[in-house]
Amino acid sequence: MIDGKIINGYGHPEVGHISVKRHPEDTYEGTCPFHKDCLEGVAAGPSLEKRYGVKGHELEPTHKAWEIEAYYLAQAIMNYTLVLSPEMIIFGGGVMKQEQLFPLMRESYKNQVNGYVATPELEEYIVPCALGDNAGITGCLLLAMEEV
Repeated sequence: MIDGKIINGYGHPEVGHISVKRHPEDTYEGTCPFHKDCLEGVAAGPSLEKRYGVKGHELEPTHKAWEIEAYYLAQAIMNYTLVLSPEMIIFGGGVMKQEQLFPLMRESYKNQVNGYVATPELEEYIVPCALGDNAGITGCLLLAMEEV
């Protein structure tokens, strides 16, 4: 967004299909029907379920899956930071209901960015969606109101 307006080129942005480096301990091929192991293919809810045989919310908070998940999501944060320089990165969706992910993502991001770029305090930079499951419908409503 710039000046409160969504910027748009051709097509639609799809930030979930970026390429990521594989976690050294992850041998799962990925679920994305287009790319297999893009971010979506290795970090989305369906990939967790297919990789571990249970839905993500059924995994223990200390399960190794969350470290691997944080590794992938931290790569996305680093890429978005370096390309877009956002003021804040907000995560929502089913997987992000796992509160233990946020400290793991912040730590992995810190390690991966390795001091290259300064950001606000990570607890203020990498945050959960304040609107929770209502974010999508609220965004749609606000866009519709702009058109009226």
